[in-house]
Amino acid sequence: CPICCLPLPLDKEKSCMMSCCSKVVCEGCDHANKIREIEGKLKFKCPFCREPLPSTNDEADKQRTNRIKMNDPLAICQEGVDHFEKGDYNKAFEYFTKASELGDVEAHYLLSLLYHNGQGVEKDRGKERHHLEEAAI
Repeated sequence: CPICCLPLPLDKEKSCMMSCCSKVVCEGCDHANKIREIEGKLKFKCPFCREPLPSTNDEADKQRTNRIKMNDPLAICQEGVDHFEKGDYNKAFEYFTKASELGDVEAHYLLSLLYHNGQGVEKDRGKERHHLEEAAI
């Protein structure tokens, strides 16, 4: 966690990605920030960058789009995950490729899954192995 410096849990449900700065923060820091804001009767803000939290999904999408334009690999990878979950594997492949070129480890892993399952690309064990190795390094 970029705030408390404790390792983030492997279970992604126990951490959250902030759409404003693309930082992944542990639930503990997010919870402590919410308590501080409630007790101080403050507006809800990102625990990392202190930007106001989006009040709608459209605002969060706009923030992520801005992060994508700034070549933020985490935001680009998350956009790929959204397309993957919708079944648009070709778009997911494009986003994962861009994020992996920018050094995102998760994007390499997700590309290996696409090559393994042949989703949006032809099955290719060599490319699958390459992206798994990049993710492991």
